[in-house]
Amino acid sequence: MPRMVRFWEWLESRPDRTAALSQWQQVLGGGESRSVAQRFLEPLETPSTAYPTSRRRGFPLNNACQRDGDILVRDETDNQAGSSLLAGDVVRYRLCLHALRSSLANALNRVCVSRTPVDQDARTIQIGNWEPKKSALFPVHLLICHSSYELEHEVFREIIRSHRPGAILLTPTRMHWREEIINDARSHRRLLVPLTEVVEPDGDALRQTPDWEEYLQGFAQMVRLKLPSNYNNTKPLPMRGTRAANIERLERELQQHLLAARDHAYALIDAGRAPELLPRPE
Repeated sequence: MPRMVRFWEWLESRPDRTAALSQWQQVLGGGESRSVAQRFLEPLETPSTAYPTSRRRGFPLNNACQRDGDILVRDETDNQAGSSLLAGDVVRYRLCLHALRSSLANALNRVCVSRTPVDQDARTIQIGNWEPKKSALFPVHLLICHSSYELEHEVFREIIRSHRPGAILLTPTRMHWREEIINDARSHRRLLVPLTEVVEPDGDALRQTPDWEEYLQGFAQMVRLKLPSNYNNTKPLPMRGTRAANIERLERELQQHLLAARDHAYALIDAGRAPELLPRPE
């Protein structure tokens, strides 16, 4: 199952988290990855100032004009003829952190979504709180940084501001992790967790992977927390997983039926009789 790796990587390499829809689609991939990631995008009223080309930077749209319903632009860098664009090409789409926060909280087991306001330009937002039992509450933050220096700064900022005995710090990827950052976070009972490993697309939503529970077990040991005996029995198996398991069992039964039908036909032939079909399986 794809885990939207390109999407998460791009978030850590684009400081303003805005782009034309065509640019977003290049990193969203196809299938479920695109369906779920597009839910996190919202159009902005301010049009784009550069048309996305294959170059690293687009060319200015200062001389854009409309003719017969078309948007025409000229590449001022090499004086090429005007190009016709779709209206959607000049609309910028921004990552909606509020939608992303809700989706992550719904996907991750026992994470209650935060009600604090969301700053769209912030590098750190609180996703919610992990509540393994009623007497324990640990904040879960998402850090979207574009360098190791920024990540280190945000980790220490969370440590200084929080009075909790521990916290889970989500990052889109491991791109900016450094050994000293990991060790400093652990020394203050902060656990770094990459989203590329703990969530994956499920239709138009996100769901947790088995890796999430492994990270939680490690975090519980870090903060010396004893999980309740019924902890792993609180979340039912997703309907999609149940369906896949049933399909796999049905395929095995059909394979066994076909093999049995083949053996039965050969046995009848060896006995000098005409082959017959086995009764249809129920």
